[in-house]
Amino acid sequence: MTTRRHLLCTALALPLLSILQPNRAEAAQHKVRIQSMQFSPNTLVIKAGDSVVFENRDATEHTATAKDDSWDTGNLRKGKSATITFESKGEFPYICRWHGGMRGKIRVE
Repeated sequence: MTTRRHLLCTALALPLLSILQPNRAEAAQHKVRIQSMQFSPNTLVIKAGDSVVFENRDATEHTATAKDDSWDTGNLRKGKSATITFESKGEFPYICRWHGGMRGKIRVE
């Protein structure tokens, strides 16, 4: 392939690749507060590629743990947070591993 043809192919391919690949600049970050033994908001609707920051404002340690164990924030002490990025669409119910009555759901559209 000649240099000129290679440059032309590259120039045509770059815009196409930017359409096919998700733009990280469009991803948003959302917050779920852990306070008063509950997740707030209880249900959060986000887009694929967005991330959720789980922030513990309780005096007690908590986790945000997917019911299917596909993700887990680990133990979060008061004032600590953890971020989970959701790449695929679906519903992701979660609980606090230590307090089973604490439940939430992330819906990824």
